[in-house]
Amino acid sequence: MDRLEAAIQKLVARHREFLVDNASLREQILLRDAKMLALEAEIRDLNQRRQDVTKRIDDLIAQIEQIENQELF
Repeated sequence: MDRLEAAIQKLVARHREFLVDNASLREQILLRDAKMLALEAEIRDLNQRRQDVTKRIDDLIAQIEQIENQELF
């Protein structure tokens, strides 16, 4: 009986450890997911800014070309 009780106590202790580990892993996943969402939002923002800058540069180049064309005539 003592061996059986010891085995059961050991199993119960391992089960508790697994529950704690599981909770910790779930917390890590939630934190990772939140960070991933924040990074995705930052990527979208940076891509939009890049597109805006590209458009402004294209507009400036067009203006320069227009000025150069006007000076030629």
